[in-house]
Amino acid sequence: MFDRRCTARRRVYYGGRLVFQARASTFDCIVRNFSGNGAQVEVENPAAVPDTVELMIPRQGISYFGRIVWRLENMAGLVLETPRRHVDSLPLDIALRLRATERVNRQLRTQLSDLRSQF
Repeated sequence: MFDRRCTARRRVYYGGRLVFQARASTFDCIVRNFSGNGAQVEVENPAAVPDTVELMIPRQGISYFGRIVWRLENMAGLVLETPRRHVDSLPLDIALRLRATERVNRQLRTQLSDLRSQF
């Protein structure tokens, strides 16, 4: 098989997360090999992941925007853009908790409005 990679990848075993839809959807993954230009990830259902994603590697505190270029069984290959640190944005776990809190807040406002309309 012909290898078209620009740089050699090193074998790794990182926990990662594929993030998409404005950080509303995520899939946990395992990063199997990695370089600054690409990565191979193991994910439960690669067919359910869109073509463009953000690959977050919490261990390194870095995320990469990328594009899936191949899928095979439970593996996918990504071409990655320049990394970015999580300094200027909310960490994903805080963003998810904030979104859940906003959802509960909307539900409570709806319930309050319903109660006010009854009296």
